[in-house]
Order: sequence, then structure tokens, then C-alpha cells
Amino acid sequence: MIVVKLLLSVVGLTLTLALPLTAGAIEIETGAWEIRMQSVNPVSGQPIKETIIECIEDSNFDPAQTMMEDEACRIVDKQESRNSVSWKIQCGGGDMVSFSGEGSFISHGDSAEGEMRMVMTMGQTRMEMRNKWSGKRISATCDGM
Repeated sequence: MIVVKLLLSVVGLTLTLALPLTAGAIEIETGAWEIRMQSVNPVSGQPIKETIIECIEDSNFDPAQTMMEDEACRIVDKQESRNSVSWKIQCGGGDMVSFSGEGSFISHGDSAEGEMRMVMTMGQTRMEMRNKWSGKRISATCDGM
């Protein structure tokens, strides 16, 4: 069960990719955004879906860099353009559970989409989780949020 909790915490980390935590290469419209996220629990096979409303205040952000807030992670490859970014990441090792992943994010200005695949290895156990998210701007301002 601890493996599932660890992997789901990775999912929580990847869900933050939809948030504007750092400045970066992607251009995106500011304002209130509806963000839909979906994945599948790798143990039960049950779908995991979440919709949030988030205020995006910075018109530039880098979803790959958000992963670097966890000091155990490092980006091993990154390709970017004005409206898209793709990356590969490695985390853990040593005494920690190791996991790696790859992701992509595309901005269309007032809408965006992305996906990420994470693979975690713990001893002989290997788990994979895929996450997808999409977002659309629902208001030019964040008034009332």
C-alpha cells in the first residue's frame, strides 16, 4: 500500500504542473482557468478525475521547472518553443524510491493541454501512471477567487 501512496504523491506533484509556479517559456493567457486532470490508479484501475479553478497571474511559465521544486528531481532533457514544452525527468535514487517520467504541455493561449507518464520502481515492483490535463480560461480576471 505504501507504493500506491508514493505513486499517488507523484500524481499530486504532476498535477501542480497546471499551476503557474515559475516563470518560463510557455505563453499563456492570464486570468481564471478551469483545469481538468485525469489519470488511472495503477493498482485498482479506478479513474482519478479532478477539476479545479485556478488563478493564473503570470503569462509565462514552465511546467517542467515546477518538478524541480522537489530537490530529489532533475530534468534530463527538455525541448521548448513559444507555446510548447516537453521534458524527461528523473527523481529519487540512493535510499529513495526511484521514478522517472516524461511529459509535454501545449498552450493555445486561452486553452492548454498536456500529459505526463511516470514510472516508479521499488525493488521488483514497477508501477506506471499516466496523467492528462486540459485547461481553458474562463475569465480574463481572477476577481472573486
